[in-house]
Amino acid sequence: MKARTALLLTCLGFIPMTATTQETDSKTAPRQVTDRIIVKYHPKPTEGNAMAFIKQGVSYGSFGVAAGKDKDILEIGSSLNINDVQILADGLEDDPQIAFAEPDYIMQIMRVPNDSRYNEQWHYFESTAGSNLPAAWNITTGNNVVVGVIDTGIVYHKDLDGNIVSGYDFISQSWMANDGDGRDSNATDSGDAITTAGACGSANGKPVPSSPTESSWHGTHVSGTIAAESNNGSGVAGVAWNAKVMPLRALGRCGGYTSDIIDAMRWAAGLDVYGMTRNNNPVKVINMSLGGYSYGCPRSYQSAINEVVAAGVTVVVAAGNGSTRATYATPANCENVITVGSVNRSGNRSWYSNFGRHVDISAPGGETRYYQDGVLSTANAGTTSATQDNYEYHQGTSMAAPHVAGVAALIYSINPQITPARVEEIIKLNARPFSGGSCNTRLCGAGILDAGAAVLDARDE
Repeated sequence: MKARTALLLTCLGFIPMTATTQETDSKTAPRQVTDRIIVKYHPKPTEGNAMAFIKQGVSYGSFGVAAGKDKDILEIGSSLNINDVQILADGLEDDPQIAFAEPDYIMQIMRVPNDSRYNEQWHYFESTAGSNLPAAWNITTGNNVVVGVIDTGIVYHKDLDGNIVSGYDFISQSWMANDGDGRDSNATDSGDAITTAGACGSANGKPVPSSPTESSWHGTHVSGTIAAESNNGSGVAGVAWNAKVMPLRALGRCGGYTSDIIDAMRWAAGLDVYGMTRNNNPVKVINMSLGGYSYGCPRSYQSAINEVVAAGVTVVVAAGNGSTRATYATPANCENVITVGSVNRSGNRSWYSNFGRHVDISAPGGETRYYQDGVLSTANAGTTSATQDNYEYHQGTSMAAPHVAGVAALIYSINPQITPARVEEIIKLNARPFSGGSCNTRLCGAGILDAGAAVLDARDE
């Protein structure tokens, strides 16, 4: 049993709450336009210089200095892309009468979904640690993008079912699958409850896990953050609510083998997997809220990740919940992935989150010392097998990662030809700076995820 469990990876999911716990979407979508320029004059322009510029034909018109105007509105005559209008405005500033000229931007209301529990999803909108999603939703909500979720599979949920596409169960061992068989096309989560201590073998003479656990419904919670059905008047919202989730079941009772996870990655990306028909509906993003301990990325993992990324797929992984350096967590320590750490509602590093140079960015993963400070998403009420769908607050880098995966989906929806390397660059360059406290760029990555800034940058490439 020891040899077997050494190969297992476990989901990085929520940290169980116990008494000891510390607590229109395409590249052709309308771009920002305007048909006017605001012209601001100097209070006392140099009349001699102004006349000289006019005689030389440099001035772009007489903008009413003699009439004593403070500013003017220049009508262009037709709506132009904001970048083109900016070029015109820059040219106007050659006139010494003009202090500055700039596009007369057309402002919009921030798009906010009407889901009944959206106001509890602080991790989407609060200014301190939220992901600034309303600004992104003004541009895109994720159409035409599929996100692969390598996790425990998924159970039916009224707030999620409409955004699920066919996936696959990659768990090769029936005892781990807990559904009576091995691999098949049914990615339903049959539960990962451990009813007997020591059922997963032992390590250092101690049972793994040391006590029974209830089913986590981990994949359902992660999937809801990515793409819960939204703006439907009930439940919660998803980050990319018009994207689709492809459930790829690779974690079951006691975790999941690296070999199964690698096959799930490759198949999701449309690559060949021995004994399987190629997936003709490849994903653009893979979320892996899972991990194990390994000093250095295993070669099998790195090879698969490199192939998947070369196929045009962005891979997002959780940094891990060990409150240690991500160097010791895999696949968080692999190259060519976006490794996500967790911040709490105050914008500080969540007490459990791994940290260090392998962390690329932080996103809200919460802390459930107070329930409402966790991440709210779709779940199930069953303790062992699925019963009634519900909503739960969880904490973990597993909850942070799908925020980033969802934003990657938003970027692909607005810029389908973008590369994974550029997606990562945009997300990191547009991160919101840490406000101090327990996070800085050495520990927690480039900053806190800012969906609005990232999507805007992707759109305006």
